[in-house]
Amino acid sequence: MKCLNCDQEMMNYEIRKLIHKLSYDICEACGGLWLDRGELDKMAFQVQGSIEYCSEDEAKNASGKAQNCPRCQGLPLHKVYFIADSTGTILDHCKNCGGFWLDGGELSKINKRLTEIMPVSGKGFSEFITDVHLPFWSKRIKRDSKETDFSVPVVPIKHAKLQENTKYSCPACKNNLDLFKVYGLQIESCSACHGIWFDKEELRKLKDKVDEDSWGNLNWMDDEIEAIEKTSAMLSERLCPKCQDSKLVSTHFGNSQTIIDWCQKCHGVWLDRNEFENITQYSRDELNKITSEEMKKKVIQEVKEIWNGPESKISEILDAKAAISALINISIFEHPDLAQLLIRTGRVGRSIGV
Repeated sequence: MKCLNCDQEMMNYEIRKLIHKLSYDICEACGGLWLDRGELDKMAFQVQGSIEYCSEDEAKNASGKAQNCPRCQGLPLHKVYFIADSTGTILDHCKNCGGFWLDGGELSKINKRLTEIMPVSGKGFSEFITDVHLPFWSKRIKRDSKETDFSVPVVPIKHAKLQENTKYSCPACKNNLDLFKVYGLQIESCSACHGIWFDKEELRKLKDKVDEDSWGNLNWMDDEIEAIEKTSAMLSERLCPKCQDSKLVSTHFGNSQTIIDWCQKCHGVWLDRNEFENITQYSRDELNKITSEEMKKKVIQEVKEIWNGPESKISEILDAKAAISALINISIFEHPDLAQLLIRTGRVGRSIGV
């Protein structure tokens, strides 16, 4: 593995203690540090709980050049707030493999921040690198990082599992598409450019799975998907992977800046890399703008569609349920006193095991 800052060959350290093992890669020139998923928690063995949770949103006004993940070919690292701490501790994080890149000195910043927000015994863990905690471990192995390098498969959507290769060609780069299974659905994706192909209705179904357990789930937000075939579009040079002789047409998704491609013949949709995430984030943002009065109208509309909507009756019932849940929560947070009461009630309930 090459250092992301100075391009020097990094060194890999493997630390062992009985059944436990920790591995990290460090640049001995600039102090840059790469930690695979789970290794930050292992290094922080004197800290209670996991510290690998970080914000989903990009850190605003983050400085420094964009870096690519050393494990996931072609995927960029995202600058995120450490454990959703918007006060300024920013790390480079790969959302595919879960690894973290830390510049020299950032481990000390994490350690300082942890002492402010949670119990830390001993001297913390930033000094682990300088052998302070070496007596806790029985064996230490040092070798060139290239001897331990490995790559992580890039999945088109989190939790997707590769099934098989297909004969279908990628509309963007002509490579063969791979078949993935996610949330019980089958989608095709390109291993080279990481675009995704959705057959008819698959985009709607997968969108419904996003934030499924949250009050802000997107089940009922179908307006933009239904409008794809009704908005003005421009003929592209990309060919439909299923129809082959049919060119895709390009159009904006709703009022967003995301441009998607769809087939007029089979009604499939092609999304370039990150566009599915952009679409779901756009839908969340639109949900957050809706007032309770607007939401009441949406609920009435969704209830009517139980009998005459475009989806199955079960799907329409779930859409109506999600819309009612959104209405309740929007109404609550439009009344701060009620929101505070419910938050306090929830905290009391958790404290007594409810």
